[in-house]
Amino acid sequence: MFKISEFSKLSQVPAKTLRFYDQLELLKPAYTDQQSGYRYYTSDQLLRLHRILAFKDLGFTLEQIKPLLSDDVSPTEIRGMFRLKQAEVQSLIQSEMERLRRIEARLEQIERRGDGVPRHEVLVKKVEPLLAVSIRETTSRANIPRLFEEIDEYLKWNGLPFPVSYMVVWHSCPECESSIHLEIACQTPRTLPDTARFQTKILPEMTVASVTHMSRPDSDSPVSIDLGSWIERNGYQISSEMPSREVYLSPQEGSEFLYVTESQMPIVGGNK
Repeated sequence: MFKISEFSKLSQVPAKTLRFYDQLELLKPAYTDQQSGYRYYTSDQLLRLHRILAFKDLGFTLEQIKPLLSDDVSPTEIRGMFRLKQAEVQSLIQSEMERLRRIEARLEQIERRGDGVPRHEVLVKKVEPLLAVSIRETTSRANIPRLFEEIDEYLKWNGLPFPVSYMVVWHSCPECESSIHLEIACQTPRTLPDTARFQTKILPEMTVASVTHMSRPDSDSPVSIDLGSWIERNGYQISSEMPSREVYLSPQEGSEFLYVTESQMPIVGGNK
């Protein structure tokens, strides 16, 4: 048997950590001297220790690891725990990717703020009524590309080609990180049968301040700075009756994520 100092050196795990694992009953010493309190380990215990370290590396907490080491746990239960951990890590990655995109957008805003020159031309135009098929959902912005794919499949199922453009209608809180109430729509040449998921409707006409730029549908764009500044400067107000829209026309060549985008803000009033 090995003293705890020897077992620590052999396993490259600090003795303090080994004592902690003993307290949690994750890795009990093979023998503890009752008089001195010295802990002794065997080489066979290296396998259990390596399993603990492997589970830690995968992101499991010590409390989660304990049942994974039990002989009573079935392979089905272990697979279930791994699937839960997989879903947890995937959710974390998605959340951090959204955070990264927000950081990139803020950096772009900071860089643009230096010269004070608007980089996008704002146009006022009337948007005509449009027959469209749509999905309405409360979700995160990161899920918009998935909704594009879903509407593609619905059109294909109804014998229609993929749309030339997609529209995101922001019904509430476009700046929120999650729980955004939005609608994904695209033009359709004919009325399609409504389902629990899809609806054919006429999007109403409206007057908008429009800006064309490049953006990702799953990430905020700093173009709202130029748009907001222009609306204030020209005496318009943002309409409280109509939701804003973003029209994604086509992906940039070489990128399936970066689209030619038209941001449409409904407006009323204006300088005469």
